[in-house]
Amino acid sequence: MFGRTRQQQTMFENLQAQNARLEGLVGLLAERAGVGEAELERLREESGAPRVPEECRRLVAEGKVIEAIKVYRERTGASLMDAKDAIDRSRGVA
Repeated sequence: MFGRTRQQQTMFENLQAQNARLEGLVGLLAERAGVGEAELERLREESGAPRVPEECRRLVAEGKVIEAIKVYRERTGASLMDAKDAIDRSRGVA
């Protein structure tokens, strides 16, 4: 059982790394194409890409940014940096 859990964790980490690389590539391509953050976010929403959960948006509105990052990580499995970036983007900080 332990081996299977470790194997799943390794697979999860590999998928997170791949996702981070793809997000970086999307950002780079958007920048080169002159697509701004607001337009990129709109395109992500249209494509069905994961959005910042409503609970996170509510927490941000209440000034509970750290709690919003924590909830985002719990809901999406994102790394701390990816969660912070997503919350910052939703706040218009990025």
